[in-house]
Amino acid sequence: MGNLFASFNTGVSGLHSAQTSMNTAAHNLANATTPGHTRQQAVVTDAFYSSRFGAYSNKIQVGLGTDVVKIRQIRNTFLDDQYRVEVGRQSFYEAQYEAVQEMEELFGELEAQEFLESMTDLWTSVQELTKTPGDITCRTEFVSQAAQFIERAQVLQQQLNDYQKNMNDEVLNQVNEINDIVSQIRDYNMLIRKFEATGEGANDYRDARNLLLDQLGSIIKFKPIEEKDGTISIYSEGEFLLEGNHQSRLTTAYESSTSQLLKPVWETGEDYFFRGELAYSRDTNTDVGSLRGLLVARGNHAADFTDMPVKPVEEDYIDKFGTLDERAWFNANEKYKKDVEEYNEYVEPSIVMKVQAEFDQLIRGMAMMINDTLCPNKELELADGTKIKVLDAENAPVGDDANKTIGEELFIRRKMPRYTEKTVKVLKEDGTSEDITVYQYNEEDVEDRYSLYTIDQLEVNPELLRDPSRLPLKANDNSGFAGGFTQYICADLMGKWQKDFSTLDPNSMTTYDFNGYYGALVGQFSTDGNVWSGIIDNQVITVNAIEGERQNVMGVSTDEELADLIKFQKCFDASSRYITVVDEMIEHLITSL
Repeated sequence: MGNLFASFNTGVSGLHSAQTSMNTAAHNLANATTPGHTRQQAVVTDAFYSSRFGAYSNKIQVGLGTDVVKIRQIRNTFLDDQYRVEVGRQSFYEAQYEAVQEMEELFGELEAQEFLESMTDLWTSVQELTKTPGDITCRTEFVSQAAQFIERAQVLQQQLNDYQKNMNDEVLNQVNEINDIVSQIRDYNMLIRKFEATGEGANDYRDARNLLLDQLGSIIKFKPIEEKDGTISIYSEGEFLLEGNHQSRLTTAYESSTSQLLKPVWETGEDYFFRGELAYSRDTNTDVGSLRGLLVARGNHAADFTDMPVKPVEEDYIDKFGTLDERAWFNANEKYKKDVEEYNEYVEPSIVMKVQAEFDQLIRGMAMMINDTLCPNKELELADGTKIKVLDAENAPVGDDANKTIGEELFIRRKMPRYTEKTVKVLKEDGTSEDITVYQYNEEDVEDRYSLYTIDQLEVNPELLRDPSRLPLKANDNSGFAGGFTQYICADLMGKWQKDFSTLDPNSMTTYDFNGYYGALVGQFSTDGNVWSGIIDNQVITVNAIEGERQNVMGVSTDEELADLIKFQKCFDASSRYITVVDEMIEHLITSL
């Protein structure tokens, strides 16, 4: 009788297990299309055993029912981690691709006119000037085209800088989104710990938390660490974004005291990305997350030609006797190699900074070429042995005005003249010294922004705009070409225009003229865009493949769940019949007594 009554527990536990399993399958079916839902499974095990001795004194164990240990999620954490890394890598290159598209659009059209047109117009005016250098109309056209050229260059540069600064808004949005996601994960941590501590299930909360972790994975690279109490800690860039109930929030700060560009920092003030370089690599997983992709594409400052390493020229290290200073030449090359390494780490990875530097180098190169042709310089050795650069007053052309103006450059720096008149002491052939008056060239100094021929400092000489006859195209009386206009100067301009100017960047081996340089600058948008588009396409395939594997594990199959419903219904019916049979047996025994 005792065993029969105990058998009721076996049947009832079967009813409970079957009912719980049916409820779980029904829950899966109801949430089959819910984003982030993970397939759940009721884990059923033996409740306990009763030890008995058989007919031959052999010990046997009789099961007394089943018990639902827990309702678990069917999920693969390895696939989760892999998915978040790959979707973050996809977001990184999408940020690069979006930036290069913006660059292409800026350079493709400028107020409905391509920038190349302004270069062509300037070149055409040089050609016309070559035919009749004394024609005031040609001179006026040349100066006018130069003014339009600089104006368009400055408008384009301003658009580049504005786009770079406008990326601050996206940086701020993503930082706020990170804080919001982590805050929600913290709230779910508290709910999960609260319910699971009492033995209740919190799988739906876990699903919502995992969905947030997937979203966070597209923005930053992080490592989730599950604690014993069911909470998740988030470790990112050497610090904990979330540890227990403590959330370390991110904020933004300017890149430097003179910068207008924002960067993410911890609330304590330290940089969020502890590695300051912009260079990225798949091997080190530094190409993960849309936030880093955005910062890499934008760069950390507005670049110009000073960010481009200058390759040393051997001729500059040969003295007047033809002897090469090998030590100085070696040191110059070593410094150039170091500069290239720094460029590849801190400038080249940023499409915006790279284009800013390349474009500034182009405009400066054209301005310097024209200025140096109209106002040639020479090196002068002083009595104390030092050397300075001065105007070559004997060979420099002069203006067609009454004063025969000399040294009037076409493109000037806003706040620094080309020359400063001064008296210096030089040695004569007999060994004695004498004082002479020269026009010393004011060299560029990278420490002084106003001394540079950068786009933002350039403008067309207002004296030439007022009086184009001052344009130095007439022969100097001391040059041996007195009495006419020096067409060779204009021809020299045309020749230099078509000569090799520079490589696009230190990593390029091809040297271009000015038009070819601009073509290569614009052409890289298509090249880089195709590369990043291909990477994105591959990442989409990879992400979809991993997501497919994840869904094979965690996804809900309606056919399987319906089959489980039928199976567990049969189990429920069997348990019910078992209880009915035990009930009938007990009733029979009682009525028979």
